[in-house]
This record gives sequence, C-alpha cells and structure tokens, in this order.
Amino acid sequence: MEKKRVSVQIEGRNYAVITAEDKSYVYKVAEEVTAYIRHAAQTGRNLDTRDCAVLAAMDFCDDRNRAERRNNDVVDKADQIIRQSGELSRQCKEYKEKLAAAINENTNLTKRIKALEEQLRTLMRENEKLKKSGDSKALENEKKFEKTVRDKKNEKLMGYVPMRQYSLFEEKDEQKKRTE
Repeated sequence: MEKKRVSVQIEGRNYAVITAEDKSYVYKVAEEVTAYIRHAAQTGRNLDTRDCAVLAAMDFCDDRNRAERRNNDVVDKADQIIRQSGELSRQCKEYKEKLAAAINENTNLTKRIKALEEQLRTLMRENEKLKKSGDSKALENEKKFEKTVRDKKNEKLMGYVPMRQYSLFEEKDEQKKRTE
C-alpha cells in the first residue's frame, strides 16, 4: 500500500503524519488525541499543553495495556476451549467405537435369539407330532420338556445362577471312597 502525507491539527499545532491509512482515519485519531488532552486539562489544574499531552499518552498506554491483557485472556480461554474440544472429540470417538461394538453385539444376540426361537419351534412341532401319535412315553417326555422350558423361563426371570452347596463332610466322604 502506498504511504501518503496527512496534515492534522492538535491543540492549535499542525502535525504531518506519513501513513498508509485513509485520511478520515488519521483525522479521527487526531480528534481522539485532542479529546484526551482536553480531558486531562479539565481534571488537573494549571497544567500546560505538554503536561496534558503526557497524561493523554499515559491514558492511551494504559488503555492499550488493558486491551492487551484482555486479548491475552481471550487467547488463553480460546486455547483452553481448543484443548477441551480435542478431549471431547477423543471421548466422542471412544463412545462411537463402544456404540459400534454394542450394536455388533446386539446384532449377534438377535441372530442367536432367532436361531433359538427356530429351534424351539422345531421342538414344539416334534412335540405335537408325538402327542398325535398317542405314545405314552411321548406324553411323559412332553411333560418333562414343558417343565424344563418353564424352569428355564423362571430361572431367566429370576436371574437364576446355578450353584451347588458343598460341605466339609462331603469332601472327606469322597476322599474315603477314593481310597477304598
């Protein structure tokens, strides 16, 4: 960008500014400096223009330093958000993998259930055939089968875990039988 010379007046004195900025921007900055100098003149007594200019410069520097601190705070917060975002992305990826594994397991279990249901239908058809044949042994087997199915359903509903209780005496009796 091409630099140009812009003349401004601040508190009755002319200044030439060489800048690449637009004239209107330079005039606005000069007006702001004039406002700061006048504000400094109103707050203090018997200050000359130079003292007011120094106070205005200190106000500008203070404003700039505060803006830099706010900017650094914002950058720090943005960095923290970026780090947290990365962590959340990592967790999201892990959850997606777990979800995919759960879906696969669910699919396999669904297939297994369908196979067991088909097996049950086959057994029930065979059971019906045996009932029709009038075989007394078949009726007995049917009752056993129905009882087993009922027991298995009850075990499943109650969360049955097969367990056997042992006693210390049984163990000694078994050892005696082995030695004899």
